[in-house]
Amino acid sequence: MPRPRRPGLTERHPLIRGLSRALAGVCATLLAVLAVGAGPARAAGPMPFFQLPFPCGETWQLATYVGHGAYNIDMTFTGGGSSGRTIVAPFGGAVASKGTTPLGGNYVKLDHGNGWRTTYYHLIEQSPLGVGQQVIGGQPIARVGSTGNSTGPHLHYEVSRDGVNTEAWFNGVPSGINEGASPRNVTSANCGSAAGQVYEAASNNGWRPQAVSGAAGPVTGVATAAIGLNGAKILYSLNGGMIFEAASSNGWRNLHTGVVGAQGTALAALNVNGVKLIYNVVDGYVHEAASNNAWRNLNTGIGGVANNSIAAIQVSGVKYIYSIVGGYVHEASSANGWRNLNTGVPGSAVAAMTVGTTKILYVLNGGSVYEASSASGWANNWTGISGIPTNTIAATNLNGVKLIYTTVGGYVHEAASNNAWRNLNTNVGGTRISVLTLSGVKYLYAS
Repeated sequence: MPRPRRPGLTERHPLIRGLSRALAGVCATLLAVLAVGAGPARAAGPMPFFQLPFPCGETWQLATYVGHGAYNIDMTFTGGGSSGRTIVAPFGGAVASKGTTPLGGNYVKLDHGNGWRTTYYHLIEQSPLGVGQQVIGGQPIARVGSTGNSTGPHLHYEVSRDGVNTEAWFNGVPSGINEGASPRNVTSANCGSAAGQVYEAASNNGWRPQAVSGAAGPVTGVATAAIGLNGAKILYSLNGGMIFEAASSNGWRNLHTGVVGAQGTALAALNVNGVKLIYNVVDGYVHEAASNNAWRNLNTGIGGVANNSIAAIQVSGVKYIYSIVGGYVHEASSANGWRNLNTGVPGSAVAAMTVGTTKILYVLNGGSVYEASSASGWANNWTGISGIPTNTIAATNLNGVKLIYTTVGGYVHEAASNNAWRNLNTNVGGTRISVLTLSGVKYLYAS
């Protein structure tokens, strides 16, 4: 397979070596301009948790050479020909621009928020995505080609921070690719769950599912959380590491909160005295973002947590976060500096509610659901519910009746404390759920 190169950088004749270096500078400047794109400069936030821009399990060679440009990477498939292979988004974002240049050929640029962008050159054809279209991590965005000034099919990949190219990281590991670095093979861990359409089903409408969608398009996500505020339903969704907010009072228009970098499927939300709060996990730490703080995603210091499940409740204005650490549910309180204390309750997923001032946990452990109460020192009691194949659980309190929601066979089931915890099928399809009660009505959000 021919060695991929950038235009104007492989001439080695002594008479044109100087011209080659000059052209290299011009090309680098041109590509830098393309990388910046439109919009004012801004200070970059933390680097998103980028994955290799190829489907899960594929192995690609990462290479460069002297004169190629700082941190520019040429990627070729190790399992055969590269031409036509699918390129996927390394992280959630939106299409910033796309087009064709003499040097880079067909290209597409993604904006991942907070000053971070990735660019893809030499595409076999124009990306099918539209400028401004949102993407999630793992979503196909283009195909590998050899357009522009290229000697063979490959992907030329760049990461920029505030318009300046920087070293690429994949799955939390630096690529090690800079000018003159030796090639290395990397296997894609871009294996995140696909975001699904979110449906709302209400208990006063026979649990009939309705797609949640608004002027900004359908609400999709790998996880949701819901709160009520001033009679409106507020839905938060996690999609490609970004957290979105949609409100029933705004026609479910799905707006990005600005939170990026959230990992896994852990998502919780609270309304505390009119302040909306979102909880998510970044690099094993629980982060809190508040509507009265411009949704700045701040580290609580609660660390070592699994990124598949968290729960949040408030009692008399004190916030409590429940997370899974080492297979046990831990409790952290805003009144205790977020010290994360082991409740002694084992589990793989957790939901929480209050009945009066009593805190109650519902925990999945080995496919069974257990209940533990702060009033009984977190004594762990089996509810009788078993056969739950997923790590999804939600819970709520409606007029003193405790309600648990799990998924079995792809359908959401409801169990009530006043019905001996019989786990009944709502016939609402989905494997990821959240629940909200408002004015006596139960609302399920499933995807």
